[in-house]
Amino acid sequence: MTIFYLVLALVCLLAFSAVLSASETSLFSLSSFTINAYKTSQDKRKNLIFELLHTPRDLLVTIMMLNIFANILVQNTVSSLFGELSSWFLKVGIPLVLTLFFGEVIPKSMALPNNKFISYHLAPFVSIIFKIVKPIRIVITKVTTYISRAMFFFLKKEKPLSIEELEHVIEKSSEENLLTSDEMDLVKGYLSLHDSNVKELMTPRDEILYYDINTHTDELTKVFAEKKYSRVPICDVKLDEILGMLSMKSFFLHKDDFKTSKDLEKYLKKPFFVAETMNAFSLLLELRDSRENIAIVVNEYGSIIGLITQEDLTNEVLGEISDKKDKKQKYTISKQNEIIASAKMEIDDLEDLFNIKLERASTSVTVGGFLTDELEDIPKAGDKLEKNNLLFYVLSADPNRVRRVYIRQLKPSKKRRSDSQSPLPKGRGLNREDQG
Repeated sequence: MTIFYLVLALVCLLAFSAVLSASETSLFSLSSFTINAYKTSQDKRKNLIFELLHTPRDLLVTIMMLNIFANILVQNTVSSLFGELSSWFLKVGIPLVLTLFFGEVIPKSMALPNNKFISYHLAPFVSIIFKIVKPIRIVITKVTTYISRAMFFFLKKEKPLSIEELEHVIEKSSEENLLTSDEMDLVKGYLSLHDSNVKELMTPRDEILYYDINTHTDELTKVFAEKKYSRVPICDVKLDEILGMLSMKSFFLHKDDFKTSKDLEKYLKKPFFVAETMNAFSLLLELRDSRENIAIVVNEYGSIIGLITQEDLTNEVLGEISDKKDKKQKYTISKQNEIIASAKMEIDDLEDLFNIKLERASTSVTVGGFLTDELEDIPKAGDKLEKNNLLFYVLSADPNRVRRVYIRQLKPSKKRRSDSQSPLPKGRGLNREDQG
């Protein structure tokens, strides 16, 4: 009868050890995403798992303490079962094999691939023993805390996660459907920006389009109209002699003031210089804070080696940015009788703005449609049209549509609405593509 009770005790102890081992593996192998999801779950058992893992050190101490205690009892039970005459091999070897296979390897191997299922069903049991052994755990934790502090004083601090490790976490999250493919690409792009410098993303020097201030301004008109750049570096003969940056808006709004190309200088904006070794993400933050769109890249000797825009940096994260227009902002007022308009500006609004009535042969409702009908072809950059006292000059166009148009009233109407009466909102102007 004694042997029966000893065998029964041995089986119970091994089962207890197996449950503890399975609990440890299943709980601590849950991802942080899963644990955070359990926090807000309506399932009380999932909430319980979150509470247990909220203090991982206390949970680990509880499980290990009881598991070690169970393994010691297994060894003592086997010794009692075989008696005092048994050899050292039986007293040590058999408990070792039993605890290794039935108390560690088998339960942990089963718990790892089924961590959510097993942790869900064992959480109530673990919670009970977690509360029972609390007094003993507090004593053990305090003692080990002082010992740990003394030991870690001589150890090096753990390094933060590397980019490669973070990318692995992202891929794992995607495999578990915690992130969509678009979200994964976005995070990877963000990490890529952190790991890149300006030189890797810039437009090289030999691809930079710039304007020599000693050249006639007609050439600059072609640059803005045909290349669709919103800003152009203005230089004195060569690129290294950069004078500043000129925006398309400033050029066309003040075009009549330019008697010579030298008159451009008062409308130039000081160039924003950055080193080629600067971190790409740091530059993005700096451009945002300084409200700059373009930076001139220089090497260690101060020579210009490239150009980089905010779009270059955001494209690294987001990919190609679509050219979305602000639906409310259709034009920019330059002077009393001039505007730069989107081709999507409605004819009714244009007529109301200039207090005129355009003669139309069709029912076109936008400026772009009106020009297409009048010219009997899709307008190209540089095309002109005079109609009802208005001069239309196409600034930019795609093969299948007009984009921006310069409009001037040749003889201003006395009854033209003032800017404050304009039916359309005023603002910063049209969205444009940056150079790059």
